[in-house]
Amino acid sequence: MTRRLCCLVAVAATVCAFGVSVAAQRGGRGNQPPPATDRLAPPKPAPVGAWWHTGGTPERQAGRPDLTGVWFGGASGDLSRATLPGQELILTPYGKQRWDSVDHAKDPNTACLPPGPARMIMMAHPAMIVQRTDVVVVLTESQRTYRIIYTDGRGHPHDIGDYPEWMGSSIGKWDGDTLVVDTVGINERSWLDTAGHEHSDKLRMTERFRLADPNTLEHVVTYDDPVFFVKPFTTRRLFKRQIGGRILDHSCLENEKDQELLVPTLGDAGR
Repeated sequence: MTRRLCCLVAVAATVCAFGVSVAAQRGGRGNQPPPATDRLAPPKPAPVGAWWHTGGTPERQAGRPDLTGVWFGGASGDLSRATLPGQELILTPYGKQRWDSVDHAKDPNTACLPPGPARMIMMAHPAMIVQRTDVVVVLTESQRTYRIIYTDGRGHPHDIGDYPEWMGSSIGKWDGDTLVVDTVGINERSWLDTAGHEHSDKLRMTERFRLADPNTLEHVVTYDDPVFFVKPFTTRRLFKRQIGGRILDHSCLENEKDQELLVPTLGDAGR
């Protein structure tokens, strides 16, 4: 009995000594929390929720206007009706020949091809402008088309003349409160308007975007194409801000067979 009791006391002493040794190895922290390496790292915040750019970029702080918003100027089918006084659209002999033989069945828009930078904001659909310090993006409801205008000081690609693009190459800079955009390298397969005015890949567009008032955007464009026009001509259009507006989903279906069953939507009728 005495021997068994001594054994139990020895075991208890050993357990206590082991506990003291472990506590000593842990720095004698007692009830202090374990080091950070022993704990799970706190969860990273998840980017869940609705986000909106609130402005405050250096350009806006410098007094440059913010063109961001949804804009609508109504459908404009013929550029010649929007020219400024003394800026009439005069066709070259080749341009006149093409105009006299225009075939609206070959309108690239009916084949769901990109409308080009001139025509994309002339359709019966609103457009959205998103402005940042280094780029301005124009988005249209029609075919969900987009156009990028670089404002970071870069020039045109050196090979843009060899590889024209549907929207061309657009670079912009600020002249006071006006955004001046230079566009070249536009694919000649696009039309300038619904009326059927064509252009060559020599076309150069110079645009001036300016807020006439907080809810009115003035868009002045000079078209220079010596192949189709005797001299450069300038047009002017006004767009109204659609406060609280948005661009809706829109798809273009080539060779639509049920065209006779299509009816205007409420949005189209309202415009």
